[in-house]
Amino acid sequence: MATQRNVHEQRRRKPATRRPKPVDDDLALADEILRVGREEHADLVAGWKKFLKELGIRGKPIGAKKLQERLLKKGFDPESNEFSREIIAMREE
Repeated sequence: MATQRNVHEQRRRKPATRRPKPVDDDLALADEILRVGREEHADLVAGWKKFLKELGIRGKPIGAKKLQERLLKKGFDPESNEFSREIIAMREE
């Protein structure tokens, strides 16, 4: 026959951990970050365009395959290593 356990011997369970609800301060901070990001986006785009212009980069970017095709048309030898040699020479300076 089973014996009853003493109430004091029973283990107590830990209460389930709950995720805290967002506090109004957290939501206000998130709104502020999003608002500032939207406001400064135009400045970022303008700065990026200015940077590309200073570097002399115009037009839309092209893919690697298209670039390889253009280089082959201009007579670039894909088997040469002159580009790598120039990089190595610059490192050694």
